[in-house]
Amino acid sequence: MPCFVAFDLDGVLYSAEPFLGEAYREAIARVNQRRPESFPCVPETREILAHVGWPVPEILNRLFPSIAADAVDLLYHETLPVICEHVRRGEGTLFPRVGETLEALSMDGYRLAVASNGRRPYVAAVLTTYDLQRYFVDLIAVESGSRVTKPDLLREYMKRDAIAPQQMIMVGDRTSDVEAARDVGCAFIGCDYGHGHRDEIAGAGPIISAFGELSETIRDMGL
Repeated sequence: MPCFVAFDLDGVLYSAEPFLGEAYREAIARVNQRRPESFPCVPETREILAHVGWPVPEILNRLFPSIAADAVDLLYHETLPVICEHVRRGEGTLFPRVGETLEALSMDGYRLAVASNGRRPYVAAVLTTYDLQRYFVDLIAVESGSRVTKPDLLREYMKRDAIAPQQMIMVGDRTSDVEAARDVGCAFIGCDYGHGHRDEIAGAGPIISAFGELSETIRDMGL
């Protein structure tokens, strides 16, 4: 049986880098209107990208360690609709050959899934905007306010779709993706064109430098 391929979203299929800094500025402005002077400054895009791939609460805690918890909680809720609107306007970047590669894998019988630390509305906005949802099994995603981890998502897919660890590949670009694959005992393919650094994924499995290399890499793994 062809294997089950689970993809991280940010830095693997898609990048919000073109608008991420502006989205945070907009969301922070909304919080400061409701709770004046909660956030004295806005992080630069490169600072935000350094943490992309981790659950949103962890990203915010890393970016704003000295900001009051209730203000950070407000920002958690404000960032989602702002980012989703930028996604729907097509302001992000779909990496080259994503659509055609996903279609080829699907035609070859591989079952495909998205396993992202992004919240459900964000993941759904990306998949819908770029007409990718047709390639994937029904989404299992992080719900707002939940403490679900990426290994939890993989286990839920394995349980729901009757997948054994040896039938699954996790495709990602960050330490969190490597750790998720190790946690559930599945194979890993790293992407060094995304938001992470190569040393985060080195030694965990094959590494691709473009999404279009994925099909051949999977075949070379015998899966």
